[in-house]
Amino acid sequence: MRRRLSNVRGPRVVVAVTALVTAMAAGCSSGNGGAGSTPSSTAGRPSAQPSPAPSPTQAAWAEDACLDVSMPKPDVQPVAVIDCSQVTAGVRITRLVERGQGAGKCPRDADGWLDTPAGQDPRTACLRNSRAPHPGDPGKGGGILRVGDCTLIGDDNVVQERECYDAHGPGKIRSFTKTKKGCENRAWSYAYKREGSYTCVGPGAPATKIGPQHELGSCLTAPKTKKRKGIFGGTVTAIVGGLKDVPCASKKAWGKVVGAISAEFECKRPADYSVTTSSGIGGLPLGPDPYPDVTCVRRL
Repeated sequence: MRRRLSNVRGPRVVVAVTALVTAMAAGCSSGNGGAGSTPSSTAGRPSAQPSPAPSPTQAAWAEDACLDVSMPKPDVQPVAVIDCSQVTAGVRITRLVERGQGAGKCPRDADGWLDTPAGQDPRTACLRNSRAPHPGDPGKGGGILRVGDCTLIGDDNVVQERECYDAHGPGKIRSFTKTKKGCENRAWSYAYKREGSYTCVGPGAPATKIGPQHELGSCLTAPKTKKRKGIFGGTVTAIVGGLKDVPCASKKAWGKVVGAISAEFECKRPADYSVTTSSGIGGLPLGPDPYPDVTCVRRL
């Protein structure tokens, strides 16, 4: 790994009881009802068992109905329609679309979508949480993929949405373009083909480690450096072996971490150096680097 160093810029209960029903036909006669008739008895004949009450029919999934789940992932199964006034009413159905078309036809503010269960009209229900958080909002990691969301893009180049770390990424979507060239004309932009078009994203999309590489306020030893030819010409100062933490009280402390930013920016004062971590060519962050990948260092 090489680094580039640059100077700054109620329920109903049914009880089933088996009763012995005794029907005494007292005073009954065989035909004339006169004296001397012999009573007939049905004692010992079991009564019929009461039938169990049928289970209630599942309420229909319809627009403005509420479900007992929350997005982005249902936490109960099976999902049921309940009264929206109940505390467990986690989402409201905002629209019903063709089955399997949630990503393309749900409203932009949808926090997620679910297919209707068996026995219902086969549709896909677009859902919005009844209360925050709303993963469908830009940058929150769920819902419809749109400008302002952040991405994770692996070796297979599949675009996956994830929550943004900061205002700039990782892999923040800048636009959707019909051609790859439309994205590449923008500085620090990368194009990924998705569903017949291109998703134009900023730095950090391949990053699997999210967060500063060094804690704010931590101190570093003096790095070993080497002059290298830059990809756009000229020379760059590359750090060999990486930055190493050291107690700030140590005599070896050379610099202090004052920030961490996306590679598309230069550190500002009070930083004296912008240190870029990269496994790419010429010190550019082209590999699966951490995000943010620039450490801002002030010389002690």
